[in-house]
Amino acid sequence: MSMFRAGLAVAALLIGAIAAFLGTVIIFSALKSGSIQFSYGLGAAAVTETASRATDAAQYWRLVAELGLAPAIVGALAVGWGWRTINR
Repeated sequence: MSMFRAGLAVAALLIGAIAAFLGTVIIFSALKSGSIQFSYGLGAAAVTETASRATDAAQYWRLVAELGLAPAIVGALAVGWGWRTINR
C-alpha cells in the first residue's frame, strides 16, 4: 500500500468519525428538543432560522436528514472504507 493511500485512509477514518459523531449528535439533539436552529451569513447580515417539528414539520425533517442523517451515514461509510483499506 502506498503512503498516499494509507494517508487517505487515515484521513477518511478521522474525518468520517467526526462527521458521524456530529451527525448523530444533531439527530439526537433535534429529536429531543423538537427544533433545529441554524445561522448563516456574517456580521450584521447574519440570519438565524429555526425549524420546529410542531410548526414546520416538512422543513424540520428535511433539515434532520440533511444536517444529521446524511453526515452520519457518509461518515460511517468513510470510516468503514478507511478501516478496510488500512487492514488489507
